[in-house]
Amino acid sequence: MGETTDRTDRERRRLTPGNVPAELRESYERRRVERQATEYQEALRRDIEAIRAEFPPKPAPAEQPELADVLARLRDERTRLGLSMAEVQQRTGIDAATITRLESGRIPNPSLGLLETYARALGKRFVWALQEAL
Repeated sequence: MGETTDRTDRERRRLTPGNVPAELRESYERRRVERQATEYQEALRRDIEAIRAEFPPKPAPAEQPELADVLARLRDERTRLGLSMAEVQQRTGIDAATITRLESGRIPNPSLGLLETYARALGKRFVWALQEAL
């Protein structure tokens, strides 16, 4: 219930042309037009590129072979045990969509807790080791 209330509050506070108070309407319209300008859009694009260059996204699992291997082994074990997504969801409390995203590598940096919870549901545990870098 809290999430629905929060969403409703956010929607109520969000300014749209229909709910902008009269005293703010001119300022709102001026800012909207300014944001549509080519110069503004170009500056925004440059800012986004600069931020992405400074803080690059985390590599996808395909670029992390060890993680990709672990995810494949978890999926293979679930299949070997004949467990459906619903059964894993019931055992872990992790929703099926997250399990699907995890198994397919669409969660670029899954938490250790998530991986351990999933492994426990399959009767497995993680064993972590520190090795020399290649």
